[in-house]
Amino acid sequence: MKEQTSFQLWVTKFCIKVIYPKLNPYIFLVYLAVKSNNLLSKSAAVSKKMSNLTLKTIPSYITKYIVKEESSESILNVSLHKCIIISQANFLELSVENIFYRDNKILWVALKLIPEERKKYEEKRIKEISNSSPFKYGFNLQTSEIHKNLWTGNITDNFAYSRIVPVIPSPYLHDGTALVSENEFYNILSSIGIDNIVNISEVGISFHPVPTFDCAPKIASVAEVCVIVNDFDLSNDFIKEVLNNYFEEPRLVSENDLITVYLNASIMAKYHYKYLDLVESIGMLHFKCKMISSDVDIDISTTSAKTALSNTVRAFYIVKGVTQLTLGENIHSMKPAHKYLKLQKLHSQHLNLVHICPTGLQEKFDQIQEAITPFLTKEINDLSSSLSSPIIPMFLVTGSMGSGRHLLVKTLAKYNGLNCLQADCNSLQSSTAKQTESKINLTIQKAKAAAPTIILLDNFEVFAVDSENNEDQRIIEYFINSITDLYQHYTKHSLIFIAITEKVDLKPNIMRIFLDKFHLPKLSSQQRYEMLQWFVSAMQLNLHEKDKHPKNEYTINTEDISGSSSLSKISKDILHRIASKTETFVYGDIDTLVHFAMRESYLKQQGSYTNLAQDPNLQFIREEDFNIALEQIRSLQSHHLDAPKIPKVYWDDIGGLDKLKKELLKTIEFPIKFPHLFKNSSLKRSGLLLYGPPGCGKTLVAKAVSTELNVSFLSVKGPELLNMYIGQSEENVRKVFESARASSPCIVFLDELDALAPRRGAAGDSGGASDRVVSQLLAEVDGVSDGEEKSSFVFIMGATNRPDLLEQSLLRPGRLDKLIYVGPYTGTMEKTSVLNALCRSYKLRPEVNLTDVAEALPERCTGADLMQVVSSARSAAVRALVDKINNGLVKETDLSPDSVILGVSELWQGVESFRPSVTEEELAYYESLQHQM
Repeated sequence: MKEQTSFQLWVTKFCIKVIYPKLNPYIFLVYLAVKSNNLLSKSAAVSKKMSNLTLKTIPSYITKYIVKEESSESILNVSLHKCIIISQANFLELSVENIFYRDNKILWVALKLIPEERKKYEEKRIKEISNSSPFKYGFNLQTSEIHKNLWTGNITDNFAYSRIVPVIPSPYLHDGTALVSENEFYNILSSIGIDNIVNISEVGISFHPVPTFDCAPKIASVAEVCVIVNDFDLSNDFIKEVLNNYFEEPRLVSENDLITVYLNASIMAKYHYKYLDLVESIGMLHFKCKMISSDVDIDISTTSAKTALSNTVRAFYIVKGVTQLTLGENIHSMKPAHKYLKLQKLHSQHLNLVHICPTGLQEKFDQIQEAITPFLTKEINDLSSSLSSPIIPMFLVTGSMGSGRHLLVKTLAKYNGLNCLQADCNSLQSSTAKQTESKINLTIQKAKAAAPTIILLDNFEVFAVDSENNEDQRIIEYFINSITDLYQHYTKHSLIFIAITEKVDLKPNIMRIFLDKFHLPKLSSQQRYEMLQWFVSAMQLNLHEKDKHPKNEYTINTEDISGSSSLSKISKDILHRIASKTETFVYGDIDTLVHFAMRESYLKQQGSYTNLAQDPNLQFIREEDFNIALEQIRSLQSHHLDAPKIPKVYWDDIGGLDKLKKELLKTIEFPIKFPHLFKNSSLKRSGLLLYGPPGCGKTLVAKAVSTELNVSFLSVKGPELLNMYIGQSEENVRKVFESARASSPCIVFLDELDALAPRRGAAGDSGGASDRVVSQLLAEVDGVSDGEEKSSFVFIMGATNRPDLLEQSLLRPGRLDKLIYVGPYTGTMEKTSVLNALCRSYKLRPEVNLTDVAEALPERCTGADLMQVVSSARSAAVRALVDKINNGLVKETDLSPDSVILGVSELWQGVESFRPSVTEEELAYYESLQHQM
């Protein structure tokens, strides 16, 4: 029996070898076995139906990584940008039906939309055609003939029903999902009849056998490609050099495909240094294949073959030396969307996708995207054509410096496949109106040349404003008329104007030209956490040893685009703690923080600032590195008025004042720790007032409160806010409270409050400037107490030496209604406690008894007086060391700060030099004020 079976197999292999000489008979026998098993498992009466898949996009660098693992290097470069990645189970099923179209792990199939998807898009196209009438909305208004000719004539139906594509398996995917690069996703949707692909992230498809052998990929004999314009002026020699180097290897191309060429030194050759700006800004060039054909004879004798060829987008190989490649005219077209960041390193088993927009700015990104989408999809054209003047897509984005305004606009351009043309309004402004108009016209012409594009108008607050800060009506009218004329006569490609500025309140006539306005506020604690999480994922940082991917688990995470799934709970807790410390930080500050932390980690790993390694591990960062970086940034920002920080002053640094400490903690601690108990309170205490003689520790106590409660602390002296210009002082007051609300929870300490809020109506107030500042301060304090922002907690602490000079309405209930007297230290125990706190950082001799020092001082002393005693004692100890150095008793090199030791003699010298800073008459005055207040 075995001999008979062997003989039958030998005869079968011999027949196969005769019929198909190039086919491996063993592979064919395996194919027959799989095919038979597949047919037996299903009813012969039911026709074979291919399974439906969901096609999604991934970045091209991930596609290259997956294809590189599955294919050889030669196939990688030829078919990389065209491969569709599916699961191994789906690939095996397709291989059974298409065994003759499998080549070196790549399977050639015909891709089609599933019937439901095709029906949906066909109905949408029919609706667009039927709604193209200018009288749709019944306004009885007609637009220009140019608009109708451009758009109603562009609606065609000559789209293919299938597309020949290469398919490759991967262990990363599960059944029912297919992945493709963003560029090929654009080509697939465009070739099978989907015009507006904005906001389309996935589509239902099915794979089918290749209709005929004539549809299989062929070598092209002739091809014509055109460069898609961008906002750079490129020479023809440079474009030809790029094409010549790109097609050094054969490339797979279909007709009307967009070809993306990533620019590097090998592609650009001698032009690399000339176009460095192009590489830094976009890093790629896009071409469109207008025509491609092969001289291979095709059999179209039968009707079925002719129909299959006409309804199928075929694939061709462009081979250098064989294909005659020509460069056509530049064309305007939208480019493939780029929705994900390119990561530097990929984990071998777990691939994460990170969205191109930082997570903390995602909400504003979605709002602007929703606003510009109707103009990109042309859905608004029907309404615009029915109006006497077109709807102009002009938007305003406001926000502080570093808030991410430029990043947001450039990200929108990449996300929608648009160019981004940047125009600085400072350069548009000229000495004469005629020159300004000429520059505006030149900018509009550049925008038309780079269409479709987003025109970014930077520093828009200076636009159409003369030297005296008045509106220039001529420039405004010229700009409005130019933009209106542009949209009336040029509607072929999308032009979106986005102006960015720091000022929220622009001139009224300028504000009316905008369709919508978006403001980037200061980030909340949750948004800062999400922003830090995005940076950690984008830069692939490791905060803890547990940030490791599970072994033997092959996944591509297309759902979590923030990267949070790859972080452990410990790392998330670290980011939460860092986010709580980064009050008032915007996108630019967080970016700086992460890079400073990377630098600290690198220097700490080396252990030396002079001997640096060549290949450091910049992806390993600890929480301590973030804390050090945070301190460095705060020191750089310390000169800014609106940079709250938490001072490191503890209760141990303050001696005495036990009653005051308890009162302050009871007043401030409860609303912070138990905010839900104060939500529905009709009267909220917004602050308290510390008053008393100078030098008693009012400022020190306020800093200690913020440190012990771990809240932000914003210290402002009254005279710092006053300014000679009208309205500037009030604006400074507003900025302080805006910063405090953004840094919630925050303590605002207003020192020298009597200078900022004196009694209103006082003589000598020229023009009522002081009264306006007081009124602004009262309004801000009321805003804090009324709880305009439910999520914020701002507490005000005022300090003054003259409470009798304050505006009395500031002390009414609901404002600074709690007055606390901070007087001098009395009694030996209090003075000893203060001396112990002051001498904590000094070395004392064993025989020193600070109680004796306290008894030798007057009964009542301020903190500044006691500080003077300790400072004088240290100066005496330093002088004694200097005398020893001069007499040769000690060497200067042997001394250090710890060499200064305070003894009994030094402290007594401090006591002898004691001079009270507050006289008895002044103390009596403050005591009378205490009874009066």
